[in-house]
Amino acid sequence: MGNGLMRKKKKKKNNKKKKRPKVSRNRDWSKLPPDVLLKIFESLKSPIDSHRAKTVCSNWYSVWKTCTNKPPYPWRIIHQGDSPTVEKLTRKLPLLSKTSYCMASSGNNLLMVERRLKFYILNLLTGRRINLPSMESLIRGGQVTFKPEREWSDDSGCFFGSYRNDNVSYEFDSVEWKNSVAVLWINETTGDYVVAWTFIQHYLFSYKKGDSSWCNLNHNGKSLVLFDMACVNNKLYLYTANHHIRIFDFSGVFPMEKKTENPYWKYPFNVVEEPWEYVWKRKIAIQKSSGEVLIILSLKQVFYEEELLMFYIFKMNLEGCKWERVYSIGDEMLVFGQGVTIATALKDLGDGIKSDSIYFIDKDVWPDHQDHDHRVSNCGVFDITTSKIVWPKKIYCSINETQWFVRGVSY
Repeated sequence: MGNGLMRKKKKKKNNKKKKRPKVSRNRDWSKLPPDVLLKIFESLKSPIDSHRAKTVCSNWYSVWKTCTNKPPYPWRIIHQGDSPTVEKLTRKLPLLSKTSYCMASSGNNLLMVERRLKFYILNLLTGRRINLPSMESLIRGGQVTFKPEREWSDDSGCFFGSYRNDNVSYEFDSVEWKNSVAVLWINETTGDYVVAWTFIQHYLFSYKKGDSSWCNLNHNGKSLVLFDMACVNNKLYLYTANHHIRIFDFSGVFPMEKKTENPYWKYPFNVVEEPWEYVWKRKIAIQKSSGEVLIILSLKQVFYEEELLMFYIFKMNLEGCKWERVYSIGDEMLVFGQGVTIATALKDLGDGIKSDSIYFIDKDVWPDHQDHDHRVSNCGVFDITTSKIVWPKKIYCSINETQWFVRGVSY
């Protein structure tokens, strides 16, 4: 018994020796030295952790911007299906539901739509959701209203206009939605954003943060056929089917079309393809470094029995007012259809992923090309300087839809 008491006392004494000094919980983490913060940022391997770290406070964000190992690189998003593997450039996103349809992306955000035309913006890194006003409310600009076919219908709705009525199917894999053009621009520092989308080449709706409702930009009711749209810094660029570039300014209370300030207004994109060139898709993008408009063509070249998938980039010479082909975009990269180049000095990460490249999916190129028989995935990378295409390896056979996504481009 005595020995037992001695053992207990000895054990208690040893416990006292192992106690650690208390650390103050009132330490101001925002005042850590820059060199310490840099070591923290450089140790973070996960893009999500990096994003969370930069949002701690303004001091952390300032130091984070000086970090040299944070260039944005593209991810492949899996919308449907499942995969047992997780790769560096592939991320599974449980936030995306099968009833939602992705229309556009900007930075860390996606523009999504659900049945009854319920639009929202989803931040993939934080999970934050911004619900946009109902299309069933009053639409500014007049001439059109949207109502469900029946009060509780989950199948379709209808646009009612002064000149016509149009059915709106909620089946997002229908031709009407596949041909719809949409764009999202968001300033991740200020939180300002602009959304625009088209439907059946007749309707063009827009919404800016702070507006009370959606706006109808096509108030005259005429047909409006667009190849593509781009948006940056509160300006919406329309690439029309007659090859004109129209610009709307969203900095005021109501979107205003700019003609006198539009250097492209009198000079449509008039480049004619050669007989051996067959264009599949046309897109517009704004170059990050210069703010100039780029026209991107997806096409195939046919020489005798050989076919090559190609992408051409054109930019207007503002002095000579002539559209010219561009053979490099330097330390920038472009996701086909996203509407803005991304400034990043990105070295080759493998699978062709680097700067001066165009990232695309199989639907962006000619469907009958022989590459489709041999490719190992539905996401491709086009090297602008060499005109070579790399198809990053397939991750799992059950995946039926993916797309490129570039996180955190608004540094």
